[in-house]
Amino acid sequence: MTLTVLEQIVVFMLDIRLWTGRKRLQPEDLAANGIDPDKLPPGTLASLGSKKVIGPEALAPFFAIKREAEKILLATGVRFLGGYAVPAEQAPQLAARLDTLRGQFDQAKAQLLQHYDQAIQAWIADNPPTWAPVIRAAVEPMAQVDKSLSFAYTPVAVAPPGTLSDTAELESQAEGLYGQLCHEVRVAARALFEQSFVGRTSITRKALRPIRALRTKLESLAFLDPQIGAAVRVIDETLDRLPATGPLEGADLNMLAGLVGRQLARLGEPVVEEPAEVETLTEDAPPRPLPPVYPAPAQAALPLAWDF
Repeated sequence: MTLTVLEQIVVFMLDIRLWTGRKRLQPEDLAANGIDPDKLPPGTLASLGSKKVIGPEALAPFFAIKREAEKILLATGVRFLGGYAVPAEQAPQLAARLDTLRGQFDQAKAQLLQHYDQAIQAWIADNPPTWAPVIRAAVEPMAQVDKSLSFAYTPVAVAPPGTLSDTAELESQAEGLYGQLCHEVRVAARALFEQSFVGRTSITRKALRPIRALRTKLESLAFLDPQIGAAVRVIDETLDRLPATGPLEGADLNMLAGLVGRQLARLGEPVVEEPAEVETLTEDAPPRPLPPVYPAPAQAALPLAWDF
């Protein structure tokens, strides 16, 4: 089973290096501006932090591209062995998208280097004149900035080495893929529930986008465990019951909140029976819709030390 799973994944190892444009703030930097370093707390208590030598907006494109690369891989994959395990059949199209991002990264890098001196001067002008010497003294040569910025990735097929008979550790890691997937879905679902459902009596259809994104992620990795297919069916059944247009409120909102807050936010966790609510219904009152329930996993997800 484990080896079959490994044959169905490709692990993308991202190697995106960013230049932060920061240098460590030194006591002499403060002394140059009339601040007595002797009055600072000891290093065991606090540190001085860092100083920026260039405006954040000049570096924003690189951070955005890195986030987009991680988002692309996590949309259909999970974190694994320091990289991102994705379905092998989707590897070519994911590589093509990463190639596009690499082109954007290189273009942004060329743009930064071309206007490097102007960006430094603009940052100096945006700050008090007394700090200009401190910033200038910390500016790195353009060649160093060039080396500090890079975008690369490596797709890897995972298999146990033929020279080793004991593959227990790799099998353990592979078995944890289902638990990692459940963890990532739970984190996203809990964040979505807090942002879009708590305290709301009506939501727009925009809230359906992240739910559909989670569905895509689950469907892509359905081969990890049979219970994933059950979760996908629950999502489909819930979305099919919603009206085609307009805001979501009332019973529709409650049903969707149940899907996100009770189903997806607990994916992979042991099912705990909740006490039934006592309520009084009139004879002609419509039944209150309940969120769908999918079967409990055959076995609990592997424990994650940093899980909720």
